[in-house]
Amino acid sequence: MTLEERVRRLAADLPEEERVCAASAAGPLARFLSFLLEKNAAMNLVSARSADPGILVGTHLADALLGLALLPRPRGRPIRLLDLGSGGGFPAIPLLLVRGDLEGTLVESSGKKAAYLQEALSRLALTARVVNARFPDSFPRGKDPGYDVLTSRAVATAGRLVRAARPLLSPGAKALLWTSEPLAAGAARTSGAAQSSFRRAPDAERRGILSLECFT
Repeated sequence: MTLEERVRRLAADLPEEERVCAASAAGPLARFLSFLLEKNAAMNLVSARSADPGILVGTHLADALLGLALLPRPRGRPIRLLDLGSGGGFPAIPLLLVRGDLEGTLVESSGKKAAYLQEALSRLALTARVVNARFPDSFPRGKDPGYDVLTSRAVATAGRLVRAARPLLSPGAKALLWTSEPLAAGAARTSGAAQSSFRRAPDAERRGILSLECFT
């Protein structure tokens, strides 16, 4: 089975609205995964186990697309996304590919991974930029617009990162953290969010997305 066939099968299991969007982006999603696998041997973007196409699509891509239902609704203008610790490109690149109204800033501290991300964005013709920095210490504070949504995956200090990012967020922004349920409560407390909810990934015991809103 090809990567695109696996992606289309995954998309078919999504709720209706997300299913239509993901299916229309199946080709670009497959090209992203193929590029990731091409580069993975040189820089270890995902583990050897995760490089298996079935796991790459069924776990990594599936988890990223779980965030589609939690993103802000289309607003007739670009929705600004700030992704912290972008690494191999999950969840930011799949979300950008499916939701064409997203305008992304991907923050990655590794120079090699930042270069990989920039090449991936260029190949996929995505409206996004890569910032090679460690957040928040060396992140350039300029005239960044208020971000509408913050995303971060598998970062142990995600709650503290969300708190540090507060000055960069627009009123009504939300943060989506790909984490485990045992870590979610602590991250929610540390973030300063007044509202939080956890959405478990299908067929997962602990893995899911912590959604944070109404920051204090």
